[in-house]
Amino acid sequence: SVERHVKDNSVNYLEMLPALLVSAASFLGPLPVQQGPVVTQRRASAPVASVERRGVLAGFAAAALAATPAAFAAADSPYSLKKDYVVDAKNMLENMKTATELQRGNPEMETIVKSTRAEMNDFVAFYRRQPKISGMPSFSTLYTAINTLSGHYASYGNKYPVPEKRRTRLAQQYKEIERALARGK
Repeated sequence: SVERHVKDNSVNYLEMLPALLVSAASFLGPLPVQQGPVVTQRRASAPVASVERRGVLAGFAAAALAATPAAFAAADSPYSLKKDYVVDAKNMLENMKTATELQRGNPEMETIVKSTRAEMNDFVAFYRRQPKISGMPSFSTLYTAINTLSGHYASYGNKYPVPEKRRTRLAQQYKEIERALARGK
């Protein structure tokens, strides 16, 4: 199960933003420098402003087009929500199990934990607003497990493995969630 996460090419959009801005700026070229006497008439400075604005817009458009394939690739990520509760809950459960089982020294631990934490936040934010789903036993138990695992990583960081006692309690909760999902509850 860890191999599935190691091969993941998911994209964190916040990490991608600086790269987009840099690539947009590279399309602009050097900014014009006005030398000589300063012209105070609006007409003289208007063409320079429109060229700059046009260049900025072209740069952002080019950067957005360059990032489009990466955005579509992220939709296939095992950490992205599919907006189908049963599918998302099972996927969330598998990712949480993987994060829980990680041992100290695993080179992919921090990456897997960060991705799982982001997915847990997205999952809770999306599904707790839906009364039909938030009232289900599988959701309430999964919510408890998410709080337990999220609290662990909030306290100890992404590089510290889950201790045995907490891992045992989470394993019990994972079994309850699987049973509830199998019954459709």
